[in-house]
Amino acid sequence: MKLSMRTLAAPLIAVTIVTASCASAPRSPTATLPPPPSETSAPTATEPPATVTPVPTATATPYPVFWDDFDGEFLPGWSWIRENDALWSLSSEPGYLRIVLEGGRFHRNLLVRDVGSENFQIMTHLLFEPTSNYQIAGLLIYEDDATMVKLGRAYCNNPGSCVGNGIYFDAVQFANLLGSNFATDTTVKDQAYLRIDKIGTQLTGYYSEDGANWQTIGQHELSIADPKVGLVAGQSNVVGATALFDYFTVMEMP
Repeated sequence: MKLSMRTLAAPLIAVTIVTASCASAPRSPTATLPPPPSETSAPTATEPPATVTPVPTATATPYPVFWDDFDGEFLPGWSWIRENDALWSLSSEPGYLRIVLEGGRFHRNLLVRDVGSENFQIMTHLLFEPTSNYQIAGLLIYEDDATMVKLGRAYCNNPGSCVGNGIYFDAVQFANLLGSNFATDTTVKDQAYLRIDKIGTQLTGYYSEDGANWQTIGQHELSIADPKVGLVAGQSNVVGATALFDYFTVMEMP
């Protein structure tokens, strides 16, 4: 998530000296007065040495720059790409964004927003259990339809490159898949905590079953100009498949 010392002067004591003479009549004693007290200079204040407080340098914020719980309405800044408003809802499952998956060459209902830093981290938690080829729901970093990154729970049964219902990390450049899909089997099959860290052109995908202990899925090297970040749910040829998104966060990175 910011003694002054006092000098105490000792009291002065007056001393009376009495003299006597045997040869003369007694005289009245003469009082010997004490010497006038010497002046004691008042103590001077000692100024503490001046200290310079360094200006703190900018670091990654310890809290999300943006957090949307999808609690009844969207926070400002969101926009849709190819919206089909009949297939998303914030009210049918209170506290969640519900998106019904569609098929087709281009994704529908991509929910995106601008991000203010070149380096950042995005996270979400979703409930989704894909059952047929290429269905996917998860995180998105998007330049355009030819350049994007998707990390999600998805389904693929292609021999040698897929694990059925699992976590997949896809990169698309010039409208072609780039590198591995990093297909990863999981114990839990109907939900996922997902995270992407972007540092320059390096994008690293993570998966967690509890939101605290993260497993690295894979890493892509990809240049994305003026990226938007958000959520994707699509690539389904089965009518009625739905994904529920619990929240979405953006955090600045150093």
